[in-house]
Amino acid sequence: MSEEKKLNIPWFKRGDVDTVIGVFFDGFSKIIVGIGVLTGVMGMSQDIVFGKIVSAIGLSAFLLLAFNTFYARHLGKKLNRDDLTALPAGIAAGSFFAWLYAIFMPVFFETNDAIFAWKVTLHANLLYGMMFVVCGFIIKFLMKHIPMEAMLGSVVGGSIAYLLMTSMADGFAHPQIQIPALFLLLFFQFGKIKTKKLSPALIAVLVGTIIGWATGVMHVSDLASAVQNIGFYVPLPQLGLLGGKAMSHALTYLPLIIAYAFSDVTALLQGVEQAEKGGDHYEERVCLIATGCANIIGSLFGNPFPLNEYWGHPAWKKAKAGTAYSLYTGVIYLALCMSGLVAIATSAIPAAATLILLIFVAISTGTQSYSTVNKKYYPAMIIATAIPIFELMYSKILNGSSAATSAIAAALKGEGIKFAVDGVKVTSDHLASAGVSQGYFFLGKGSMMIAIVYSCILIFIIDRKWLNTAVAFIVAAFCAFVGLIHSESVKINANPQFAIIYVIMAVFFLIVYFVSKNNKELQPTEEHIVCSDE
Repeated sequence: MSEEKKLNIPWFKRGDVDTVIGVFFDGFSKIIVGIGVLTGVMGMSQDIVFGKIVSAIGLSAFLLLAFNTFYARHLGKKLNRDDLTALPAGIAAGSFFAWLYAIFMPVFFETNDAIFAWKVTLHANLLYGMMFVVCGFIIKFLMKHIPMEAMLGSVVGGSIAYLLMTSMADGFAHPQIQIPALFLLLFFQFGKIKTKKLSPALIAVLVGTIIGWATGVMHVSDLASAVQNIGFYVPLPQLGLLGGKAMSHALTYLPLIIAYAFSDVTALLQGVEQAEKGGDHYEERVCLIATGCANIIGSLFGNPFPLNEYWGHPAWKKAKAGTAYSLYTGVIYLALCMSGLVAIATSAIPAAATLILLIFVAISTGTQSYSTVNKKYYPAMIIATAIPIFELMYSKILNGSSAATSAIAAALKGEGIKFAVDGVKVTSDHLASAGVSQGYFFLGKGSMMIAIVYSCILIFIIDRKWLNTAVAFIVAAFCAFVGLIHSESVKINANPQFAIIYVIMAVFFLIVYFVSKNNKELQPTEEHIVCSDE
């Protein structure tokens, strides 16, 4: 009988409430921002946004979060432990904004077709999910040949670009909301000020919401109209959206998809490692395949935005959360997304207040990433951190130029002047003539992949692994040749200039490798070997 009691894993623990609030708002804040962009900037209908996209987000989030609960309970029974804490999960922050600002919006501005942009982003998410599943089977190979520091650097870069910079820029449209809410959250978190009942995030968002209503940023009329969206939205398969031109168009974003998938795989591995240090062992392969399947299913039902396992397991473990909080979080996602109540939240809570959570995540991601690596690899981390910012900057410039072109065409049309905007496309040459260097284009295309490759190269240089350095340059040459980096699209001989440069660099380091065999100045010292093994 005592054996059976040990296996009675509780369905509720004291820390579940705070953990549900923290994990839910971490992901839900992104939905609020996304809805504002889809309905406001792109003019997508409420029926499409709430009836298809948001309901599919709720379904896919529920599937992943429910899996985490039942996986944790399975392990608990297998190990005869009732103290396991489930892994947190939700919308992948960096990838969400990359998909939104680097795929969804550019395709919309290029085609002026929000539905087509949705189709393209759906395919991106489908490919992303497939890559997770593949990585589940080759993860040991990846961990052996790709330095973790390179992957972490790209994660930090994506976080700074698409979480911190984008969130601060958008939130500062209403500084009276974001500044007090942001620094209140930072006061609690980094000042280590303990709150008794409400979580710091909830307090900060609540203060920002009160300011938003008090200063007239939020309107009762918007809240009243949002009530009309309340209903029952059943997520249904959207197989008719798949294939054709949308798939071909999505393949042009393959460098972005591959790089972010690799970076998010790294983030997942870090999350699992955090759980391991807390005494909870989850299999990387199982988590990768489950996350990939949740994204694949979600994309088939209309969800264009990636999901992933979150960091933060130690905090929720410390908060005494159990296995079931993840399921409860998934149920809340599903209930709000399928009922249309998410529209109420969108019109009641100002986006500037929720964006502070993403800023905090970006700061925490950078801090934790740098704290987990050897200091000698900081130069490689820094270059990997910087490069993704070029993609954000270039896409913002390009989107702004395209929007300006459309606005001019609309203005001329209003004056009775015919102006064919169709087929007019702002290129890197046009931007270069206006003072925007083509370097932004070359570094912006496949930036996450460039960040990983460049960081690998610098890590190998630091460790004096000259043959590895040469191989990394060959990989860079291949990526440039097929258009995974420095190119508008994936194709053969996409950018021969960069491919040749990388081949020359590979030859140089290959020569260094052979020379080093007889030159002690170029060989790794004991310090290099010891640090490398650490």
